[in-house]
Amino acid sequence: IIGAVISGLGFALMFFVESLLGFYVVYGVVLSIGMSAMLYIPAWTVIAKWFSRRLSLALGVLAVGAGLGGLVCAPAVAWLIINYGWRAAFVVLGVTVWVVVIPLALVVRDRPEDKGLSPYGLPAAPSPEAQPSGSAPHEKQAPERQGAVDFTLRQALSTSAFWLLAAAFFCQGVAHSVVTVHTVPALTDAGISMEKAAFCMGFLTLVSIVGRLGFGYLGDYVTKRYLFMVSYGLMGSGLLVLMHAGDMAAVYFFVALFGVGFGGMVPLMPAIRTEYFGRRAIGKIQGFMNPVMMIAGAAGPILAGHLFDTTGTYRTSFLFTGLLMFVAIVVIFFARPAHLLPTKMGE
Repeated sequence: IIGAVISGLGFALMFFVESLLGFYVVYGVVLSIGMSAMLYIPAWTVIAKWFSRRLSLALGVLAVGAGLGGLVCAPAVAWLIINYGWRAAFVVLGVTVWVVVIPLALVVRDRPEDKGLSPYGLPAAPSPEAQPSGSAPHEKQAPERQGAVDFTLRQALSTSAFWLLAAAFFCQGVAHSVVTVHTVPALTDAGISMEKAAFCMGFLTLVSIVGRLGFGYLGDYVTKRYLFMVSYGLMGSGLLVLMHAGDMAAVYFFVALFGVGFGGMVPLMPAIRTEYFGRRAIGKIQGFMNPVMMIAGAAGPILAGHLFDTTGTYRTSFLFTGLLMFVAIVVIFFARPAHLLPTKMGE
């Protein structure tokens, strides 16, 4: 709710921006804080707390919603800008966030225990009447995922699994940001029209839905590390294809490879973190790990731009980023589940 309030306010304030400094403050600070507090981490955390069984599939469905939202909103916002201007478009976005997100957030409960329920896939907890005399109410006894151990943030930070996952996610963050920022100019440099290049980026989002649902479904049955390896392999292969994309056939091949691979890792990220570290502190753990991807998202395009300025071609950037994804395959392979060491009495 707080994120929605701040995001809506940020969108509305964009109406009054008259300078570059104002843009940095409103868009770069206010909206960044609001969107971070409203989007993926809160949604991932709620899903992780509500689902024990079919968690990956649930996260995949959530990821599909995010992808479809982008496909629907982009042309709608473009229509608003063309007909009413960008200032009015930002105001409409802000009001939409307030009207849609805040009421929905008021309905959603963070944990099933808040309603006297158990996470999906776990046995129903006994009613208060069925509990032994003197025991705490059911709401105070949150059921655990079967066979899972809940880590605290401090315990998670002390494991190699946390940092290996963070390193792999850093690599994928670099790859995704480079593709997002540099694909269209790279394709236009290769002789492909701006319209076709932009269409391919939108089509990539659509193709990613296949990966989001497919890998989300498989994540409940197949070792998630292995699925990550496949996802990263597809992304890396797509980038190597993009190096030599001079016609639309090669571009569509890139879109298919990278789109499915990128889509696949979206639900797998929160799923593997929940599987490794449990559900109780998963919000803190995800929140602490996500800045790694934010740093990657900022560094990737800058590095790719520097390589382009140095070599005069995007091929070096895509080669480096593609090879980085194959490094991520090795890293994620060694990111095996962590185990809590027994603590001494009183610790």
